[in-house]
Amino acid sequence: MPGITYDLILELAAANAIPVEIGYFTEARIRAADELWISSSSKEILAITSLDGKFIANGKPGRLFHRMYSLYQDYKNNVMRSM
Repeated sequence: MPGITYDLILELAAANAIPVEIGYFTEARIRAADELWISSSSKEILAITSLDGKFIANGKPGRLFHRMYSLYQDYKNNVMRSM
């Protein structure tokens, strides 16, 4: 659902050429994903590493998640705090 955190993550992803797919996906497509993330105001951005006890990819946050998390934290610490 749209919100401040969601919008910021999409803006940061677009500005840094990070591919993001948003939509409704079949269970098979979700389980076959390389990476899954969720966002919320309390969790900010969070990697989903398993569903129902089964790993997504290798069961660890992926390269793009780490990059996106770093961009988000940098923005939060350097831009939002200076406002």
